[in-house]
Amino acid sequence: MVKTGHRPQATGHRTEAAGQRPLATGRRGSALVGLCALLVLVPGLAAADDTGLLPPDGFGGWKRTGNLRVFRQADLYGYIDGGAELFFEFGFEQLTQQRYSSGGAEFTVDLYRMTDPVAATGIYLMRCGKETPNAAFAEQHTVSMYQLMFQRDRYYVIVSNSAAREKLVPDLLKFGAFLSSKMPPGRRVAPLDLLPRQDQVSGSVRLIRGPYALQPIYTLGDGDMLLLGGKLTAVAANYKDPALGSYTLLAAVYPDPPAARNALQHIVSNLDRYLKVVDKGPSHLVIKDYENQYGTASLTGARLDLRLHLQKAPGS
Repeated sequence: MVKTGHRPQATGHRTEAAGQRPLATGRRGSALVGLCALLVLVPGLAAADDTGLLPPDGFGGWKRTGNLRVFRQADLYGYIDGGAELFFEFGFEQLTQQRYSSGGAEFTVDLYRMTDPVAATGIYLMRCGKETPNAAFAEQHTVSMYQLMFQRDRYYVIVSNSAAREKLVPDLLKFGAFLSSKMPPGRRVAPLDLLPRQDQVSGSVRLIRGPYALQPIYTLGDGDMLLLGGKLTAVAANYKDPALGSYTLLAAVYPDPPAARNALQHIVSNLDRYLKVVDKGPSHLVIKDYENQYGTASLTGARLDLRLHLQKAPGS
């Protein structure tokens, strides 16, 4: 999703595209956070359930190096150089990390266990960039000489290649195949079925569980503007329609119609100051932003649909 918010100086979140060098994993912050981030666990402690997913020592000629590292909750702030909030918003449980070496090259496996498949898929879609898949690997993924990134069930995985050698890509895929074989079968992420496929721009789908995931798509206002509460999941994608032109469609389904109406009313009452209300009613809203683009919101039962970045006024 390449669209940004409407505030003139709004800033989005960096992505960790597999076709680019991985983001640095900074250790900035207080000494306490740094110490938490360096937490080392030995096999047999609380994270043992995920260590069984990792390739064993000597796998394909790759020897484990260093200690197994496990990061929980606040520890993640010390490991990810920005962006930990997005993981928490989707639902983060634990990160297990193990390094491997072979012939002077080093792989790092970062195994993120999220709360559910929606959370893992949401993080993957936000961070994968333009996908460059390899037919030899079945999971949804993107791979380059820098890293393999994939998602299966509630796991989001990055296997980084510090040597950045193209000839090591087959080994990255072997690591991915081993890891995925140890995971539960993938489950369908239901919110993805809310949007039509026709005219949808490939690679633009995003999942949303709160303000951090919404902000790069559109700035409606501050806070949880869609009232998702980290529990409900909205979905968005870009479209190119012969009649409407380019726009973004966002859909969310609430527990019942009153909850959906409450969400629409919350949007109306808390709109960003750069947005102007053109028209509104009990079940609809039309807005205009500082770039003279339009947006609409409409209710159908318990479903709320937003069409954003419209080039023309609705009905024109």
